[in-house]
Amino acid sequence: MSKSPNGHLNTERLNDKAAALLDKHRETIREQAEIMLQHSGADIARMSTHDIQKLLFEFQVHQIELKMQNEELNRAHQELTASRDTYAQLYDSSPVGYLTLNEAGIIQKANIAAAALLGYPKEDLTGKRLGKFIHPSDQDNYYLFIHRLLAQKTGQDLNANIKDTGAWPTHPECKYFQLCTNASQAGDKGNVQTYIECYAKVVYNDKSALQICLSMNNITERKQAQETIAYLNEKLEEKVRRQTSELIVSNLSLMKKVEELRHSKHQLLEREAKLNSIFNASVEGIITIDMSNIIVSANAAVETIFGYKPEELIDRRITDLIPSSPQEMDGCSVPHAVIKPAGQIQEVEGIHKNGFTVPLDLSIAEFSVDNVHYFTHIVRDVSLRKHQERQDKEHLDELAHVTRLGLMGEMASGIAHEVNQPLSAISSYTQVSLNLINTETPDLVKLTEILYKTQQQALRAGRIIHRMREFLKSHAKHRSTADINNLIHEAVSLCIADLKQNGIKLIFELESSLPPIYVDHVQIEQVLINLIRNSIDALKTLPAKQQRHLAIHSRLTPNNSIQVRVKDNGPGLDIDQQQKILTPFYTTKANGMGMGLSISRSLIEAHDGSLHFNSQSGKGTTFYFILPITEKS
Repeated sequence: MSKSPNGHLNTERLNDKAAALLDKHRETIREQAEIMLQHSGADIARMSTHDIQKLLFEFQVHQIELKMQNEELNRAHQELTASRDTYAQLYDSSPVGYLTLNEAGIIQKANIAAAALLGYPKEDLTGKRLGKFIHPSDQDNYYLFIHRLLAQKTGQDLNANIKDTGAWPTHPECKYFQLCTNASQAGDKGNVQTYIECYAKVVYNDKSALQICLSMNNITERKQAQETIAYLNEKLEEKVRRQTSELIVSNLSLMKKVEELRHSKHQLLEREAKLNSIFNASVEGIITIDMSNIIVSANAAVETIFGYKPEELIDRRITDLIPSSPQEMDGCSVPHAVIKPAGQIQEVEGIHKNGFTVPLDLSIAEFSVDNVHYFTHIVRDVSLRKHQERQDKEHLDELAHVTRLGLMGEMASGIAHEVNQPLSAISSYTQVSLNLINTETPDLVKLTEILYKTQQQALRAGRIIHRMREFLKSHAKHRSTADINNLIHEAVSLCIADLKQNGIKLIFELESSLPPIYVDHVQIEQVLINLIRNSIDALKTLPAKQQRHLAIHSRLTPNNSIQVRVKDNGPGLDIDQQQKILTPFYTTKANGMGMGLSISRSLIEAHDGSLHFNSQSGKGTTFYFILPITEKS
């Protein structure tokens, strides 16, 4: 900003001084001429012609000197006038506003820029107070500014806002100014403020009068630019803060994801190491094949099962180890068509490296890697289990035989009574036959009838003894198809004497046309006899006058199994007895061994069935077992 608001005053002073000097010089020359003339003491009348000529010559010289000095002064005056005009032109054409104020702040003189800035013709500004143009919000600052200026007599600065005159429009072409103006003046759209920057100093004119020379610059654009920059900086800072916050959140999220990925990678490595450890330490053989039934990997357990090292099996076919592998169907690889669900175990036979067969449990799992399907065969050598199962079954057969002997001992008196009836009949029929033969005229027709009855009683006794013999003898396990209702009648026939002896009413509720079952006849009869005998023993404890009922039911269950129920109306079992009744060596009988129900359950479970009971103290007990309908494989 220009700090020369008194330049126009210098021009006026120069002009005034030039005129004053010219007049003073003329007066001085005249006075000097008069003095010279007086001191010369010359009297022109008394002077000679020569002296007069000499004097005229001096006058002429002085005249010429004066003319030359006058011309010099005129030239200097013209130069000063030209300089004044130039300076005045510069003063009025300056973009900086210049004002001359008196000490009361009244405008004495103004240039065009100041007039335009204040919105008045410069002629109209003369005599007006500058303070009336200052915005009310800056009035206090303006008067403090004038006070300091007059008090300190040093240059002072002031930034102020002047009242709107409409003379200095904003710059709509600048979108940033519009943005700032719209943001900062949204509440007063019709009042666009103009900002000025002032610099003033105190001077004294040639009359020693105090004057204030003041320059004004329009800083509206700069102010708007500053406000715009401040506004944009604020927006930028806000955006930076927001983006920084978003970046921090994003960075934290990324760091969390990176940590999760690192943790997942660590877990995957741990899982892979664990799986590899389990893979190699597993007692089951784990063999993976591709869609062509070619082995692609195997664990260390296959060497124990098949005798091959894992590396020897790579690129070999699975059928070299398991000929009956479900992946082979008519020589075509269609594993997806015949694989059983994952986790379902099937029994197959494998071929050892030495050529012998190995019984195996096999399950197959399917998985995909990069859209390539693989199948994992998990095999377990069940040779020891099969051997143990055979031993357990033999032991169970021996226990069943011992139990049957015990049952037969318990039923000996009843069976003896059953056998004694046909033998007594045979003895009677034989005696009658002898009597008829000893007559003179034997009645052959009657004799034939008596002999036929004798034969039937003998066959009856033979059947009883045959059933006892078949039930008691130790025999190899033999299963065949049977009608469960026939087995029920066979078992009841061996217990009929005890039922009659104890006054027990037997009720059959057998469903007809039941599908055949594949069982060991003797073992199922033994279970039925044991359940019937237990019901008989329970019914014996009832008072003599109370009716004793024993019902045997057979039916086909909804899940296509055979259920047989033996129900009595005996005293039932209390809570403690119910918890122990199926436990080995637990018995409710005085002389019982506690093995009947335990062995019966084992026999039923050996047939892939199950044995259960329902009982309520004082209301009887029902034992029932369920057998699956299975065909001989």
